[in-house]
Amino acid sequence: MFPKTTQMKQEVLSIHKKLQSPDTEEVKAAMGEYLKLVDRFYEENEYLMAPQQQAKAKKDFEHFIRLIKLAEEYHKNSKVSG
Repeated sequence: MFPKTTQMKQEVLSIHKKLQSPDTEEVKAAMGEYLKLVDRFYEENEYLMAPQQQAKAKKDFEHFIRLIKLAEEYHKNSKVSG
């Protein structure tokens, strides 16, 4: 598969579990991790997304997952055609 996007998807799912914690400090830490992950994804895939998508991903977990899946598809199709 595509190591960067696959790893990122695993990281975001792990962070999502932490965001469900009853521990406020753990949730704050997880949110910081999440925002850094969104920024890293944007830096690595800037050519695939607009800054507005990055901003929305910071507020919408499901949107971020969709962006990761779209990046996976893009890379998959690029490999097939390239």
